[in-house]
Amino acid sequence: MAQMEMQDHPAAHHDGAEMMPDAMIGPAGARQASANAMPRTADQALAAKIAENRVTSISDFLGRLHPVAAHFPIALLLLAALGELLLTIRPALGLETTVRFLISGGAAGALTAALLGWFAAGWRLEDRSETLGLHRWNGTAIAAVALVATWLAFRARNRTPLRIVLAVLAVALVLQGYLGGEMVFGPNHLGLE
Repeated sequence: MAQMEMQDHPAAHHDGAEMMPDAMIGPAGARQASANAMPRTADQALAAKIAENRVTSISDFLGRLHPVAAHFPIALLLLAALGELLLTIRPALGLETTVRFLISGGAAGALTAALLGWFAAGWRLEDRSETLGLHRWNGTAIAAVALVATWLAFRARNRTPLRIVLAVLAVALVLQGYLGGEMVFGPNHLGLE
C-alpha cells in the first residue's frame, strides 16, 4: 500500500539522488546504505537487496555453501543406517559394501558441511544464540562420529559397534535438521507447540 502511494509521487518516476530518502544521501551527496531508509520503487528495493547480499570475502562465500553441502551427508548417513537395519533383519541381502560406501560418502560430506558451517557462523567457541551453539557443536560431533563410523565399517568384524554408532548418528541428524530448520524458519517451525 505504501509502495503504491510512493509511486504516485512525481519524483518516483525518475532515477537519481532526488528519489532517495534523506537518510540515504551523505554530506557530500554520496548514497549511503541505511537500515531505516526504504527504497521508493520495487526496482530500487531489489537493487538494495542485491547490494546488501554481495559476497564480501572468500570466507563469506564458503559459509554460504553450507546449506547446499549439509543435505547430502544427511541423506547418505540416514540411508547407511537404514541399510544396516536391513542387514540386521536379513543378513543375506549382502549390503555391507553399500553401507560402507554410504558411510564413507556421508562422513566426507559431513566433514565438508561442518567446515562450511564454521565459515558460515564464524570461528568462535560460544554463540549468542543457544540454537546456533547447539547446531554448531552437534554438527561438529556428527562429522567426528561419522569418521568413527567409517573406520568401524572398514575395520570391525563385529557389526554391533557400527550399528550403535549409526543409531546415534541417525538421532543426531534428525536433531540437527530440526535445529537448522529452527534457525531458518523460526521457533516451533513444525507447529508442535
